[in-house]
Amino acid sequence: MTNYDRLKVVILGNSRVGKSAVTVRYLTKRYIGEYSSFKDYLYQHSVTFDNVTTEVKILDTSACKTTACLHDHIAWADAFVVVYSICERDSFQQARILIETISAIKGLRYAPVILLGNKRDLEHARQVGVDDGHEMSLQFQCQFYEVSAAENYVGVSLAFQSLIREARAMQALKTLPIRRKVGAAMTVSKMIGMVFGKSGKSLRNGKKRPSLSI
Repeated sequence: MTNYDRLKVVILGNSRVGKSAVTVRYLTKRYIGEYSSFKDYLYQHSVTFDNVTTEVKILDTSACKTTACLHDHIAWADAFVVVYSICERDSFQQARILIETISAIKGLRYAPVILLGNKRDLEHARQVGVDDGHEMSLQFQCQFYEVSAAENYVGVSLAFQSLIREARAMQALKTLPIRRKVGAAMTVSKMIGMVFGKSGKSLRNGKKRPSLSI
């Protein structure tokens, strides 16, 4: 396998936003509502699409109690799912801090991030609007999804698949000679845009990255 056939993904976010529920929903299609929030879980998963098989390690983190812990998780990963609850404004603000930290440590250009709003089924308790998520994703040029891990596997699956696809493309880009990277970067943007019916030109012009509310 080449290095971009192996990816490490870390799931970050406040306690009780549904990080484990989202992760297990993606891996097993099942929803389980109760999890221990005091330890990290590392899963290994093989996924095949676009005629490529990728071995993915997914680290489902508990809420980091120290800055060093958070930095270690970020340094370990190739790609990130930053989860917040649409019912908790504080978790949305923490998501912003997490993405800012990822940007400072890894740089968002080569560390794909998905901003994932969970608990969409609890519309009556919503504190964070869809537009808030769109605005943050535009600011950080990352993908944005709103999902319900409790009710819907499809949205969670699409989010992870899109992240893995982008991370694979970014890993492949790193291996190219410098003179080829500019053209390849344009191709990567087009690939990502095609998944959502958007052109590479719109991504390069700074418009919203792929986003979905399911």
